[in-house]
Amino acid sequence: MSDQGLSIFDDEPTTTAEEGAAAAGKAAGKPASPPSAADRPTSAEGASEDSDRSGDETRVLPRVPGGPAGNGPAGGPSGPPTGAAPAARPTSPPTPSAAASRPGGAPAAVPGVSSSPLPIVRRGGYDPAAVDSRIQQLTAAHGAAHSAAQSAQQRAAEAEKEIARLRDELAEHANPSYAGLGGRASAMLRLAEEEAAEIKAAADREAAEIRSLATRDAAALRAEAQREVEELRKAHYQEMDDHRARANAQAEQERSLARSEAEDLLASAKREADQLRLAAQQETTELRAATQREVEQARAGADREVQEARRMLAVEKERLAREATDHHNSSMAETRRLVEEAEARATAAEERARQASAQIAAQRAHSESEAEGLLARAKREADQLITSARAQAETISQAGHAEAERGLAAIRAEVERLTKRRDAITAQLAPLTNLIAGFAQDEAPQGRGAAQDSGDAEDTEDAE
Repeated sequence: MSDQGLSIFDDEPTTTAEEGAAAAGKAAGKPASPPSAADRPTSAEGASEDSDRSGDETRVLPRVPGGPAGNGPAGGPSGPPTGAAPAARPTSPPTPSAAASRPGGAPAAVPGVSSSPLPIVRRGGYDPAAVDSRIQQLTAAHGAAHSAAQSAQQRAAEAEKEIARLRDELAEHANPSYAGLGGRASAMLRLAEEEAAEIKAAADREAAEIRSLATRDAAALRAEAQREVEELRKAHYQEMDDHRARANAQAEQERSLARSEAEDLLASAKREADQLRLAAQQETTELRAATQREVEQARAGADREVQEARRMLAVEKERLAREATDHHNSSMAETRRLVEEAEARATAAEERARQASAQIAAQRAHSESEAEGLLARAKREADQLITSARAQAETISQAGHAEAERGLAAIRAEVERLTKRRDAITAQLAPLTNLIAGFAQDEAPQGRGAAQDSGDAEDTEDAE
């Protein structure tokens, strides 16, 4: 049996990476890019892998002694001498995985999926086109991984066919012809027993070696899967932290901008109110001063007219007195009218000041409401981003665990199959041993009869 049944696990990472890149390129609508210089093996590594593969393909099982091809001209065995163990088949060491050869322990990159962060649009959200593209890339990578798993199963089936063919060949060589054994039955029996023991020991060693290789491969696959899941979890946690930090920074920037705009609006409203209040005060002061001047001028004029009337008209004192009284009354009425007009203008100025204050308060309430709406929207978008990132990290972690369990189940099935093969070989050797033992027992009475006939002939000659 060759090691091709287990070598599929060693060659799987390279095939998976190439097929994953090709499938991801087809799904994304782009041609698959060739592997980079870091992903291509060096000339020495490639040569060693080619030699290991060629060695695996040319390995054959040791020939069963005593078969048809092992009989000499006289029918005797022409195999290896007694006590010579069959040549042990060299086993190639497991090929290190691609993830273990990455320098610095960098996180495993999914083939065909961009590792750059998603672009962030205004107000802390992701670009929908970039999110759809990333989802398509992940879907293509998943399909590529599924194709690689199917390819590995196909190679395993081919290995099973090769094992069945070798088992049939072993069964054909395990039925030798015993026509030419003759008198060498004892030597044949001893040689057959020794060779059977050697074959059984070699089969046990091979089964133990295969079991050890399978155990190491299973442990390596489990460790690799756990490490990749941990790296993916750390990468997604880091990406979530980055998104959270960017969302917080964006929200803080929006909050600062809204606060600055509100403060600017409030300061502008205060300045406008102060200007309106100052203008109203100035207008009221000017109106009061003008009214006072007009009243004083009217009073001075009235006094002058009264004195002039007293000085000029002594005879017409009564008439002048009535005229002076009428003039005084009209002056007082005019004065009252001017005062009322000034008070009305002052009242109108105060009303305009109250309207300006109410407008400023309304603008301030509108600015605060808009700032609170912006902050609530930024918080909702940040929560949605965090929830989406957590769901994606959980999905990738579950997929990694499932893949590791499938690999371990396949290795256990391979070990169980090899154990059954060893038992089958042992069961095939048991009839051969029993047949040779029975043949030796049949030869022993014939030898004793020939010796007795020879003794009787000698006695007859002596008597003559």
